[in-house]
Amino acid sequence: VNWGLEAWKWKTLIHPLEHISFVKSLKSILSGVTISIFTPNRIGEFVGRIFFLEKADKIKATIKSLVGSIIQLVVTILIGLTAIYFYYNNGYTFSHPIVAFEDWNVILFLVTICVILTCLLFAYLTKKYFPTKIKSYLNLLFETKSSHVLGVLGLSILRYYIFSIQYYLALKAFNIHLDFTISFMIIAIIFLVTSAIPTFAISEIAVRGATAVYFFSTVTDDSTGVVAASLLLWIINLAIPALIGELFIWKLKFFKIQK
Repeated sequence: VNWGLEAWKWKTLIHPLEHISFVKSLKSILSGVTISIFTPNRIGEFVGRIFFLEKADKIKATIKSLVGSIIQLVVTILIGLTAIYFYYNNGYTFSHPIVAFEDWNVILFLVTICVILTCLLFAYLTKKYFPTKIKSYLNLLFETKSSHVLGVLGLSILRYYIFSIQYYLALKAFNIHLDFTISFMIIAIIFLVTSAIPTFAISEIAVRGATAVYFFSTVTDDSTGVVAASLLLWIINLAIPALIGELFIWKLKFFKIQK
């Protein structure tokens, strides 16, 4: 369901440039997962996606992928910051200081987001002064149909909640039974913090596990179960899809030996 929603998002985003089926979109998404394990914070996902396109301009397709990533990141940030607000209101700061506003990685992350948004605003306001070719790309970034943006936003929010429910069920599978509201609040903070830390696929296991243990220690002493739940999610949502995506990658014309 997780990657199926992402495939639906990609199909929606790329539709103005090239019409692809849901199956083809899913193949491209899984291929992107395979390639992304070799890049920090899985930023290489877009490479696998554009390899499956036949008609669309690759740069324009990359911009469309960027739009989807930005929307998903905005959802993560907004829900994460809301969770931090409730975290403080529940009094956890007095016994267990939150890392989100104290860790330099997260501060740098939030500052970087502000800088990027400022640059995007500047580009939007001054796009008419850019060369025609660059202007066409900027128009593609800023003039995505509102119906597509709302559709992708809705899918991004749904995917966020699906992943959160996965996390909650994984915790229950390892006998960590917590109130769903508290669990969701902590999970949202974990997503926010881990999105700010540069990681590769393998190191992501340790980062997610350590971050989860840190925050869930406010409500449970079972650190083994928390790490196991994080590992299970990594296997389900990254390792297995990456293995499946590898099968699709080797079938691409790009990798076939020319006769």
